[in-house]
Amino acid sequence: MKLSKKQIDIIVNNTPKELKGTQTPFESSFGWFMRCSANWSYQAGYVTYNGSLVLVVKVFGAIQ
Repeated sequence: MKLSKKQIDIIVNNTPKELKGTQTPFESSFGWFMRCSANWSYQAGYVTYNGSLVLVVKVFGAIQ
């Protein structure tokens, strides 16, 4: 599903600090956002954290 930049920012702002910068694999994918002039994208998906699924955003493989 295509997401807006605002939605990506909300997900990033609600990501636990312990996950930021890690390269935890997604359990399932949720969506993406790509700027029109970019050759990369933000990927949103769920990772397992403390026994629960948490929605996070990755850029270049690292959680933001």
